[in-house]
Amino acid sequence: MHMNLEQYRDMFGEEISVRAPDGAVQAWSLQVSMNGHGDWRVRLSDSGDGEWEGDGHDVFDAFAVARSEPESRGFRFLVVGARPDCWPSGMRSQMDGGLQVYVHYNSALQRLIHDLADVFSRRGLLRYVFAPAPISKVGTAQEQAAFRKRWKMRIL
Repeated sequence: MHMNLEQYRDMFGEEISVRAPDGAVQAWSLQVSMNGHGDWRVRLSDSGDGEWEGDGHDVFDAFAVARSEPESRGFRFLVVGARPDCWPSGMRSQMDGGLQVYVHYNSALQRLIHDLADVFSRRGLLRYVFAPAPISKVGTAQEQAAFRKRWKMRIL
């Protein structure tokens, strides 16, 4: 069911970094809203007149929908929520709307290495979905879905 924007209540907005197809990094605005039924909307606006939005059962899913079209044109979102190895658990999605995601590692050795690093940095496995991420770590929504499917099957 498609909802009108008027039914959504603005929750928060911020700027995120996006790498354009030409390699330039741009600041895009991001607006997150929620309706009374628990549905989320993410609206992205570039520095020009481009605007995209996506709806989902949590912020993470709404962000994946909103970014899909710009990604098909070569834009890359430089945030943790665009990393192929990050997504919220079902419980996390219910608790905070998918604003925090877990880092999911390929192997037990990779997990051990990161766990040790996290102990010393006191960072843990949870990351804010719109925290900055380097271009070497991000991917598209399609790559993220494929990684998640493989990870769940443990065939990497």
